[in-house]
Amino acid sequence: MEMKDKRVVVTGGGSGIGLETARMLAEAGAEVAVVGRRDEVLDKAVASIGGSVWSMTCDVSSEDDVAHLASAVGERWEALDGLVNNAGIAPMGGLDDTDLDLWERTFAINARGPYLTCRHLGPMLKDGQGASVVNVSSSLAVRAIPGMAAYNASKAALNQLTKSLALEWAPLVRVNAVMPAVVDTPIHGSRGMDPSQVKQMARIHPMRRIGQPADVASLIVFLLSNAASWMTGAVLPIDGGMTAA
Repeated sequence: MEMKDKRVVVTGGGSGIGLETARMLAEAGAEVAVVGRRDEVLDKAVASIGGSVWSMTCDVSSEDDVAHLASAVGERWEALDGLVNNAGIAPMGGLDDTDLDLWERTFAINARGPYLTCRHLGPMLKDGQGASVVNVSSSLAVRAIPGMAAYNASKAALNQLTKSLALEWAPLVRVNAVMPAVVDTPIHGSRGMDPSQVKQMARIHPMRRIGQPADVASLIVFLLSNAASWMTGAVLPIDGGMTAA
């Protein structure tokens, strides 16, 4: 998948799916801006990838931060060819355990974040070459499980944002989403799960393994590339068969 000279912003790019996506993009010849909230994580990510990669701290739930990001991107690049909205949180808790602050924080990052990045970076995307947005959703957007009410709902909202923007921005910018199931990333540690517990979730997938960041990143890079030039408004499961069950 040729990405030579493509200019791409990846949010949540310091680890997991975002980091692997940035690495694949750089290896394919793209210039990549890796975005996240922690300088030390971003510095490590940039050092591990090398090439035409730079970083920017940004809380995607903050409009001021996203506006500053758009300004920095505009100073470096005349246009933008790709945006990966990967930043997200996955808190556990049924409705009775989800107070208003947790509900709003989940939507702020998982749904408002992509809205803000698309709104502020949209003009640069419309000036790009074969520009494409990929939103990282979840299989739980369409196959909900108990105990993750806020997360399930926020990712369902992201799916509808994806389809809405695909219609609004066609034919200049393509907008698609991917829906992973359980992927081996640091996000599970933030929910109090250790690596052995994460690996045990292999049994709930028909493919009998959890995903790896590269599994999802390869699909994201495909959707960003010209090989997917007739795809927009698609919300694609990449979930080891979870949504087929």
